[in-house]
Amino acid sequence: MYEVFGNFDSYEEINACAEGLLAAGDTEHLKTLAKENGIPEFLVESYLSGSGEFTDWMNAALGKLEVEAADHKDKYVPVQPVADYLKSLCMEEEFARLVRRRTKNMEDCMKYIETKTGELVRKGIMYAPDLQVFHWARDYFREEGAEK
Repeated sequence: MYEVFGNFDSYEEINACAEGLLAAGDTEHLKTLAKENGIPEFLVESYLSGSGEFTDWMNAALGKLEVEAADHKDKYVPVQPVADYLKSLCMEEEFARLVRRRTKNMEDCMKYIETKTGELVRKGIMYAPDLQVFHWARDYFREEGAEK
């Protein structure tokens, strides 16, 4: 997933790396940076042509969710609907910045959700409504329910 460049904490860090690669003329690694972070190809092409930043706060968060969801192996709860819900919250800059932090990821988010659903099962409740699952995911990134 983050094999070459690692997990960046913010879109500003991604942009700083992209600036260095562009200054060095290293378009191959610039494209690798984009792929690892889920940055759309049209943004890369726009950046290479001198039009704007490599990425912004929203695309950096959306890309992270997309890359990490694709890497996740479903167990009890499917990752894609959770990731799609979280993407909808990334329309707000504050939440998008929370998602981008390197201390948070979809794998741990899904583990948190599975722990919460397990607690319900132990209480004899065999179903968690989708909205409840989505809120657990949101709370994980906001740190309202997950360990810090």
